[in-house]
Amino acid sequence: MSLALAAAAATAPAAQASPERVRVVVTGEPGSGHAAGVAVRDASGRVLRRLKIINGVVALVPARRVNDIRRSEGVLAVHSDRAYKLHDDEVGAETEGVSLAQVRAAVGVTDAHLGAGIDVALVDSGITPVPGMDDADKVVNGPDLSEDAGDETFRHLDAFGHGTHLAGLIAANGAGYRGVAPASRIVNVKVADRDGATSLSRLLGAIDWVVRNRSRDGLNIRVLNLAFGAETDGGYRDDPMAFAVEQAWRRGIVVVAAAGNSGAGSTALDSPAVDPYVVAVGAQDMLGTVSPDDDLVAEFSSRGSAARSPDVLAPGVGLVSLRVPSSHLDELFPQARIGDTGFRGSGTSQSAAVTAGAIAVLLAQRPDLTPDEAKSVLRASADPVAGVDATLQGTGVIDIDGAVATAATGVAQTWPKARGGGRWRGRGAIGVEFVVEHPNASRWSASRWSASRWSASRWSASRWSASRWSASRWSGAEWSDGQP
Repeated sequence: MSLALAAAAATAPAAQASPERVRVVVTGEPGSGHAAGVAVRDASGRVLRRLKIINGVVALVPARRVNDIRRSEGVLAVHSDRAYKLHDDEVGAETEGVSLAQVRAAVGVTDAHLGAGIDVALVDSGITPVPGMDDADKVVNGPDLSEDAGDETFRHLDAFGHGTHLAGLIAANGAGYRGVAPASRIVNVKVADRDGATSLSRLLGAIDWVVRNRSRDGLNIRVLNLAFGAETDGGYRDDPMAFAVEQAWRRGIVVVAAAGNSGAGSTALDSPAVDPYVVAVGAQDMLGTVSPDDDLVAEFSSRGSAARSPDVLAPGVGLVSLRVPSSHLDELFPQARIGDTGFRGSGTSQSAAVTAGAIAVLLAQRPDLTPDEAKSVLRASADPVAGVDATLQGTGVIDIDGAVATAATGVAQTWPKARGGGRWRGRGAIGVEFVVEHPNASRWSASRWSASRWSASRWSASRWSASRWSASRWSGAEWSDGQP
């Protein structure tokens, strides 16, 4: 029997900001109770959603009253609810792409590694039940927090084409596709709509839901995959996303984050990968072979710093996973299609998904590992890429067979904790860590693309057939997330 968790409270259309009113995330001081919400209401604002994970709220407030809210008793910080969109990067890949079988071999996954009993929360653009991801018990639908939530045609489903691709890398099982952890289950928490757009508040709401429901109603969420990132200057302690992922980590969830697609010229990882508690993943370029002898760090993979580098690498160039026909990316980049069912994608988001599947395998084998211990054995067993410094690769390419056999005793991370307050020093675009093909490249490279280049006239809901994909294929109990 399948299980679908549909968050009724998440399906209302999102409140829109105006020049006079702005959408913000307000965090409260520890122990301040409902101070954030009180400050919003005192400033003639409206609370849209509580975010227990950061002791705060999402709110629509008069722009002229933001500083009044900041100065209110019990308020730690007020953050703009910034929009998230795709980064622009360039990367090469072999024309035929890298199969899931090659990916599994490259990271030391064997036929004995299945990941059974472990749920992986995928916070992304939804999942469509294409072959390989359509078994009744493969996907559990959590809340849809995206702009699509009010439209039954799109609710929970991936009209963008990103989340399904990552889900296949993690746990596909069928139709010729076998992910890294084929017996694991995916918990689908949709935050990005049909054109890939999302926001800080939606991501925080998703993490909040995952933490509160990690072991509820038969769930066993041990891994959280985040393929979104915000450019930073290297700081994390005032970052609300860092604060949220640390709460998940302390509650027994291994958080896997894409390092970023800013290349070797960058000086800092994206948020939340910049938080030293989580597993930050850079991209390995396999050059189309399983042999590690010719491995490189992908040219788009972000460099960190001496203080915070990627923890590990995983395959992230030209990976062939599940295609969603007629989705946004499928229509925009038809040259990335592999046959009728495959789609070739690159980015540190792909690398993060491979690592999330690998950690599911590790935890299925060693369920008593804490997040700190799982990260420790993953790093200790990784295989370094020759001639590459640690700021690009961390300790090297993950090796799950080695990680399963590596001892973890007395491991505890003691980094300074994020506060989620003050002035967050995030900057630049915030985006999906995903790179896509340029149609005229001889060795395909990512188009410089952002959500603003997507025109509704090029693709519309009418091209998306609800009769082909229905969330009812994962039928089951309706469930509310209990938001006020």
